[in-house]
Amino acid sequence: MPRRVPVVLVAGQLGAGKSTLVNHLLRRADGVRIGVVVNDFGAIGIDAMLVAGQASAVTSLANGCLCCTTDANGLAGLLAELTAPSARLDLVVVEASGLAEPRELVRLLLDAIAGEARHAAYGGLVVVVDAVTGETDGVVRLADLVVLNQVDRVADPAPLLAALRETAPGPVLPVVRGAVDPALLVDPPARRRPSRSSQLAFDVLLREDAGHAHTAAESVAVERDAPLDPARFAAFLEAGPAGVFRAKGVVRFPGAAPFVVQTVGTAIRVRPAPRSVDVAGARLVFIGAGLDAAGLHAAIDACAADPAAGEPSLLPVLRYEESDRVDAL
Repeated sequence: MPRRVPVVLVAGQLGAGKSTLVNHLLRRADGVRIGVVVNDFGAIGIDAMLVAGQASAVTSLANGCLCCTTDANGLAGLLAELTAPSARLDLVVVEASGLAEPRELVRLLLDAIAGEARHAAYGGLVVVVDAVTGETDGVVRLADLVVLNQVDRVADPAPLLAALRETAPGPVLPVVRGAVDPALLVDPPARRRPSRSSQLAFDVLLREDAGHAHTAAESVAVERDAPLDPARFAAFLEAGPAGVFRAKGVVRFPGAAPFVVQTVGTAIRVRPAPRSVDVAGARLVFIGAGLDAAGLHAAIDACAADPAAGEPSLLPVLRYEESDRVDAL
């Protein structure tokens, strides 16, 4: 299959920290080529981004990233351009402010993937919430991942965190100054060469003692030697495993070749694995905070296929295949 570029939508109320999050992604890019789509350059504080705010302007940044402006009508064409193999981007981030309401923006993206932007993949809706105001406008109910920003500016963020986790279908990540590492959204490219100044690995970054709220982040690897049941595994991913921000790996189902699975919050992407990749059952990595390692192992064991039941339908998993449009709204 041709390589697909995840497109992540960032939404949230004015002042929540959307642009701060985007700036952090760009500063921490470290070899990850990011395309950023906005239509209000006044909100982006990157010095290199000194371009006019007219529609469809594209500017290259020193770190290999691109920054673009567009209106809602031009989104599909621009995404097709940014996700084309010739652009060599690893991730595209679209800031919702000024383009459309989050629900409409998701629809625009899904339409683009079904049409012009055939090399794009839906990477999830990230909603940024300001911990000081706690205002969400109800949009967290649509979020695949909620980023609770500026938790250092409130005496006790625990009540708001608990309320968001009751409301949001996906995980809630508390951060300071929009500090979301790109590794949470996309794998670093193989072409990146480590150096002394290179970005810390995600699990190391989140453990560093910098006074940030995400010191508890961790990863759990789960392996299984027998195939999984598609319906059980899909239900497991759809439920949003507790504390998991991102999951990735390779899974085999009865009677089928292996599939690559990636999630950001509750956004799920599935594609056939390359022929060189083979597993008997599952190899998965879960990234998050406060993970229950034993619980994750038990949950994957509970997804085991019943050998006596024959070959189950793959439809519960194939509905998330990147080659198809997923219209869940």
